[in-house]
Amino acid sequence: MDGNVALSRQQTLLLRQNYIADTCELHFNREPIKIVSSRGQYLIGDDGFEYLDCASRTSNVGHCHPRVVRAATSQMSVFNTCIEDVVTCMPLEREYSKKLLATLPSNFDVCLFTNSGAEANDLALQLVRSYTQKKGVVVVDGSFHGSVDLLIDISPSAFKRMPTGKKPWVHVVPCPDMYRGPYAPNDPDAAEKHFQESKVVLDRVLARNGELGGLICEPVFVVHGVTIPPPGWLNKIYNYIHMHGGLVVADEIQTGMGRPGTHFWAFQTMGVIPDIITAGKPMGSGYPIAAVITSRRIANSLPAVYNNYHCSPVAAAMGISVLDIIHSERLMNNAVLLGEQFMLLLKELKTRHIYIGDVRGLGLIIGVDIVCGRESKKPSPELAEKISYRLKDQQVIVANEGESKNVLTFIPPLCLTLSDIAKVITTLDKVLMELEVVQLNDIQGIFSEAQPQPSSSRVSYLPHRQSYEGSETSDSDEQTCMMSYDCMD
Repeated sequence: MDGNVALSRQQTLLLRQNYIADTCELHFNREPIKIVSSRGQYLIGDDGFEYLDCASRTSNVGHCHPRVVRAATSQMSVFNTCIEDVVTCMPLEREYSKKLLATLPSNFDVCLFTNSGAEANDLALQLVRSYTQKKGVVVVDGSFHGSVDLLIDISPSAFKRMPTGKKPWVHVVPCPDMYRGPYAPNDPDAAEKHFQESKVVLDRVLARNGELGGLICEPVFVVHGVTIPPPGWLNKIYNYIHMHGGLVVADEIQTGMGRPGTHFWAFQTMGVIPDIITAGKPMGSGYPIAAVITSRRIANSLPAVYNNYHCSPVAAAMGISVLDIIHSERLMNNAVLLGEQFMLLLKELKTRHIYIGDVRGLGLIIGVDIVCGRESKKPSPELAEKISYRLKDQQVIVANEGESKNVLTFIPPLCLTLSDIAKVITTLDKVLMELEVVQLNDIQGIFSEAQPQPSSSRVSYLPHRQSYEGSETSDSDEQTCMMSYDCMD
């Protein structure tokens, strides 16, 4: 087929059906969009529409930024080979590393480059084990850190669906959820109470002579639906891990690179310092580059590590341009101002729509929790999917995150504008009103066909937590939620 001839949508879908595995699902799998180009915060479809991208989360400086494109094409025309043993051929890698390290505390002094966030997390865990000589890994329930074997083993959202289940060296602590968790959002002791739940699990591991080699977690739990831990929780669990000789890995793949706004990395907003951080494709505005950043002392624990984790000149040139754009275009300032405005308007929508249970976020990382009813807090993934499809029909693309896939997640390029936010708010308001009318009509239809029945008492929704030994446990007073995280050691 002539590569210069544009394929129709049906031809493209037919090729995909014939040559792409069924496990590789499309975003909007029922009604996929064929994206043919991109620019700034927009994806352009073959239908000619510009779709506001609030979902792809890899292009912090905007899609196809001219300066990034120039950096890539210019370097590609000169040199793009990683020659492992000829260090004089890697000046861009050194320059990029220096600029990247300038965004971090002084304990970080080495960058190890990979091609993806999953590879970075895998390498980070190798470093944890080689440095501590301990195998045990602590993770937060519901987390996901990548799709390679070791990361599937430590990702509860993945291994819960696997026949082998949880490995005995994986230790799962509860997510400090301030919306559906047992403690009120205004509880001044929430961080300590959530930490004590985790401590019960980890103390039990140590009592059984288990090992705590390290903790890996996002500073803001994007995978959970943009769950923000209570102030102080990260500090408490970091200190616990360090006290027992472990290392802490901050997974910044979705949360870093200026997205928090007030700081370059999300861990900095929490007042903590990890031992290792991982970053992913936002480093190169979607180009396959990622990194593990740590101290030389930790990096040296893995033999011959420096010869294996170089950054190609093209990737380095693109990475440098991304850092320069973030600073010169004041995109972190944009993330603060527009993030605050976005959150304010979404919270105002919450007061008018019963299906919005919670609005939470940090900078331009925002989650809108869609529920069956505000009092029950019961997640409504079906409704969230309807909303995301209707938003797509109005040229706004969002992702659905959380264990129930009921949280509309907004992680747009940092070049978002006030007019973009106004479009999202107006469109979401309209979609919710339409769905509420449909729901009201359905309820009226039911009551017109049936005799009134005595109403049952309202019950607040708190999801049952599942034991990793296979039995479901309740959140009763007799059996606390901590018991659900009993480790298989």
